[in-house]
Parts: sequence; C-alpha cells; structure tokens
Amino acid sequence: MRLEELDVVRPGSSWPGNIRYTFLISGVLSDRVLAAFPELDVSNVTTGDTTLYGRVDSPTDLRGMLARFDALGLTIIEMRRLPD
Repeated sequence: MRLEELDVVRPGSSWPGNIRYTFLISGVLSDRVLAAFPELDVSNVTTGDTTLYGRVDSPTDLRGMLARFDALGLTIIEMRRLPD
C-alpha cells in the first residue's frame, strides 16, 4: 500500500487523505475537456451526461476542480462524496 492511500489526516487539517467524490456533468464531454481533469476517472456515458469520479486530496483541490468546471462552462447536475 502506498502512503497516499492510507486513511490519514493531513497535519493541520481535518480532511482525511482518501475522500472520493463523483460529479455528474450535463452532456457528453469531449476528450479535450476530459484532459482538464487528469485526476478524475470517467464512467461510461449512458444517459447523455458524464460522470467523473476520483479522490480529492484537500478542500483546496475540491474548490480548484469546481473552478475548472465553471471556467469551462460545465453544468454540475450532482456532486456527491462517495462512501469510504
């Protein structure tokens, strides 16, 4: 097991090290848009929308992802923290 996979709290933070989120994005995303989120995986698109999911290392990283979604004009239909 690699260090970053451990369920640890980062020094000075109450954010555990293995929090995962899923984002349901309106529409089918192009490869170019998907490339803007290398830290997220994409699930198969079956409904005409796109689901991205993956680990989020800190609240700052989460805000950065949300800012990228906004900057690209993407609509987040749903955002959920996945169970541990």
